[in-house]
Amino acid sequence: MFLRALFAFSKTGYSPSWRDGLQPPERLIPYVWFYIRQAKAPFIAMLVLGGMTAAIEATLFWFVGRVVDILATVKPSDGWSGLLAAHGAELFGMLVLIGIVRSVVSLLMSLVDQQVITPGFYNLVRWQSYLHVSRQSLSFFQNDFSGRIVTKVWSGGQAVGDVVTSLMESVWFVGIYSVSTLVLVGQLDLSLAVVVFLWLIGFAFLARYFVPRIRQHSKETAEASSMLSGRMVDAYSNMQTLKLFARDEENDRYMRQGFDIFQGTIIRFTRFITGVRASMALLSGIMIVTMAAMSVDLWLSGAISSGAVAFTMALILRLNFLLSRMMVQFNGIMRNIGTIQNAAEMISQPVQLVDQPDAPALVVNSPAIRFENIRFHYGKRQGVIDDLSLVVRPGEKVGIVGRSGSGQDDARQPSSALLRFGIRPNPDRRAGYRRGPAGDAAHADRRGQPGHLAVAPVDPRQHPFRSPGCG
Repeated sequence: MFLRALFAFSKTGYSPSWRDGLQPPERLIPYVWFYIRQAKAPFIAMLVLGGMTAAIEATLFWFVGRVVDILATVKPSDGWSGLLAAHGAELFGMLVLIGIVRSVVSLLMSLVDQQVITPGFYNLVRWQSYLHVSRQSLSFFQNDFSGRIVTKVWSGGQAVGDVVTSLMESVWFVGIYSVSTLVLVGQLDLSLAVVVFLWLIGFAFLARYFVPRIRQHSKETAEASSMLSGRMVDAYSNMQTLKLFARDEENDRYMRQGFDIFQGTIIRFTRFITGVRASMALLSGIMIVTMAAMSVDLWLSGAISSGAVAFTMALILRLNFLLSRMMVQFNGIMRNIGTIQNAAEMISQPVQLVDQPDAPALVVNSPAIRFENIRFHYGKRQGVIDDLSLVVRPGEKVGIVGRSGSGQDDARQPSSALLRFGIRPNPDRRAGYRRGPAGDAAHADRRGQPGHLAVAPVDPRQHPFRSPGCG
């Protein structure tokens, strides 16, 4: 029943339609929790299974030392019968844990991760991010590169999933494994546990120093990556315009500038990665040599057995590998956190294009469009459009013609597209109301307007040999 509920999430975990409440918070932790809370069951399952996997992993090394000690007490001449007679129950317990329990836990962990979270949760974040951003106004999309918007929506969803799964598969796993190591070596000798504890403290200090710095540089790297992707996507999307009107040298210079900015952020980021790896190698080298010397000294004094020495060294070497891998995972986590922060700044913006409460449907019997005293100066005191009045009666078709850049596109903005694209009147852009028998279209439901109001702009790229400027 539990597995069926988990698998159902991968198919129904994200809604296929728009609904209110898809705006996530901007801050990092609330932003991630906004999506995690919609998929609690799979992540709780990952926490439980990940903790079990780490505990079993640490127990395996204890088994190695225990087997060495068992073999030291049995004569080879006794054969399997003597071995099983003396330690059969203990060996059978090891067999069940390794052959059955460990396999089942690993299978369930893989099912939850690959069959539930990867297809369900990742797409939940991407889909809800897309729905929220797609409801933004036209000016929202005009003020940014379309390629950068796409990168943030898609990469942000990937980064949220990667951060959560990395924390559970690496940090949580290593945390449980470290606690298990402390308990197991502490049973042999308390001094060994103290060394392991100091090792973990040293690792924590390294993480405390490097992680915030890596996080800041990863955010800068993510922003530079989005910028460069936006430039490349927009260049390829507008290739016809570039081929007709642009110079290759200028376009190359513009793109190379983006590559140089991105490379500069990468170099600063990778310097910290180098520092992390060098510091980890020094710390782990000191701790491994210390643990080996102490284990041998305890064996020479008769405090622990040779099996305990083998078990301790195997456990410590595995812990060293896991800590090194976790620091590498921290690098990836910090990169993803930077990507999330970069994406959240855009995705968390509230939708400005909203209907008034209880907005009625637009019913048009005798339509007409009226512009009254429109002004538009691009934030300046004068220029472009000033005191424009125009009436478009039913059945009329109006073309706005002028030289390229003379303002014909701005003159047609306060038409039906003004409402549909979310360009609301403000003190600098004053559009008269379009009134008809049904009332004011400015206060009607936007979803009913496209069938009644429309604008047909002319793209000069489609007529490169004609005089541009027809709107």
